[in-house]
Amino acid sequence: MSKDVEQVIRHEHVSLQQPSELKVCLSRGQRGGYGWEIQYSNVDVEKILETIEKVDGELRARYIEDEQ
Repeated sequence: MSKDVEQVIRHEHVSLQQPSELKVCLSRGQRGGYGWEIQYSNVDVEKILETIEKVDGELRARYIEDEQ
């Protein structure tokens, strides 16, 4: 008794949204001044700009305006 078995191979491609990620690299120059690099990933361009502007403002208030 022989049974015919049919194999089906199915490929599925799934795209998952990655969680937002914020990275800030703060560096101090030789003369004591500060600089930074801000990286933020998100699918919403407005959210990206809003977040970078907010973080940059907070860094400026803390590290640049305090020096003056």
